[in-house]
Amino acid sequence: MNAPERPEYASALEALEPILYDLPPVIIAIDGRAGTGKTTLGRFLSWRFNVSLLETDLFLIKGQNAFIYRNAAIKKVILSRINSCRPIIVEGVVSLSLLKKLNFDTAFHVRVECNDSDCSPWMNELWDIYASEFTSKISASLTLDLPVNT
Repeated sequence: MNAPERPEYASALEALEPILYDLPPVIIAIDGRAGTGKTTLGRFLSWRFNVSLLETDLFLIKGQNAFIYRNAAIKKVILSRINSCRPIIVEGVVSLSLLKKLNFDTAFHVRVECNDSDCSPWMNELWDIYASEFTSKISASLTLDLPVNT
């Protein structure tokens, strides 16, 4: 199915339309367990609104059983967009924690859930720690429960 035909994205489109209208310099965060459809959603939203998407997985330092990122590179990309008065979508398992470490605030937070996602035990443990600090009911502007194979 092509991205524009996906009804499960309708609430995200509706919620983000007023936020991204006129493309202000804001950060939209997408988080959720591994394999829930965050990247697919982020790619669709970046295409639909014509904004940049930062996939934090591309900045992970390999070989670690933890979320260790190339923070300086991530910060440089985000600052480049914000300083150009353009929005950016930051997508990743622990995106809010990463943004907090880099001293960035978000204009909107999407938590993606999928009960059928399959994570490794260490990733589940890290997610549980992260999710206890950034609980969806408190921090998420929108929670999407996407079907498997998004």
